[in-house]
Amino acid sequence: MAFEVFEENLDEARDEALAMLDATRRDASPKRRYDWLYRDNPDGEAVLWAVRKVETGEMAGFTVALPRRMLVDGRPRVCWNGADFSIRQEFRTLGVAIKLRRAAKEGVDAGRVDFLYAHPNAKMQLIHEKVGHSPVGTMVRYAKPLRTGKHWKGRLKGTWLPAVAGKLTDVALHVRSPEWRHRPTFSTRLVESPVFDGRFDRLFERAEATRRVLGVRDSRYLDWRYARNPLYRTHAILAEDGEQLAGYLLFTRGQAMVHVKDVLVAGGRAAQRDLIAALIRLSRKTRSASISAAVLEGHPLEGTLTRFGFARRPDCSQMFGYAPMESPLREVVLDRSSWMVSVGDRDV
Repeated sequence: MAFEVFEENLDEARDEALAMLDATRRDASPKRRYDWLYRDNPDGEAVLWAVRKVETGEMAGFTVALPRRMLVDGRPRVCWNGADFSIRQEFRTLGVAIKLRRAAKEGVDAGRVDFLYAHPNAKMQLIHEKVGHSPVGTMVRYAKPLRTGKHWKGRLKGTWLPAVAGKLTDVALHVRSPEWRHRPTFSTRLVESPVFDGRFDRLFERAEATRRVLGVRDSRYLDWRYARNPLYRTHAILAEDGEQLAGYLLFTRGQAMVHVKDVLVAGGRAAQRDLIAALIRLSRKTRSASISAAVLEGHPLEGTLTRFGFARRPDCSQMFGYAPMESPLREVVLDRSSWMVSVGDRDV
């Protein structure tokens, strides 16, 4: 069977791509996600490559690259963030996947963008390596339990014993947790539906350049990624010094778990600590069972999470990157310590 890769028109490929996602994913992909993610991105429209059977033109699979504005050593660059990758079950061979994955690499080689990065699942890591992408670092997850009732249900018999054990454990976790002893430097407040205005632009301009590669987090990007996201509602905790924004923490709630999406500060570790302490106190009030945060290993947030009782979990994934051999950016792009990456930098 012969296959060929084509760069597709987003409008013309829409129905086929959505059908492909529905056929290869556990959950259906809503049409509004396609338009928001592929068409409305303020950094540019997505690039979609499809692999098709030469004889019939049938779409066997497709992948997408999302343009992303980055600062590299303080200079603006544009890269591709690897996103959806789907191949129908009957066409899942190494050759087909490599053909499709190679398309983005060739686009970088042709100078369409400066570099790319991606967060493939475990099965796709081999494909990235085969086409010349390099592992950059490990995305690690930290979690802090707040309520342990479900934990004890699976370990103790009866109806009342797990409940009692859970309450006693929760009280102990509460008393020992350091957020109650934390004395804030900045005032913090919850904003259920944040509006990303000029204060967020000014915060990004003032944010400490603790890493050489940083995704642009101006109001235009934040509004698209979070306020207009059709898949989930994002909440914010703001750290403020009078009228000035010292930092923010963006999070979602779901199934009794709080998920941290992104944290950015211009007030150093003090603002980080204030935001994490405020999130823990808020999560207890809303009776959330746990808080989870995933970052690229080496992220400056790791120390603050550990300080407030978050533990590193075994589940993790690899981030890959690519820049041409002759590119002056190659060394920094493939160096884990250069990047500051949170869940908010990944595909959606």
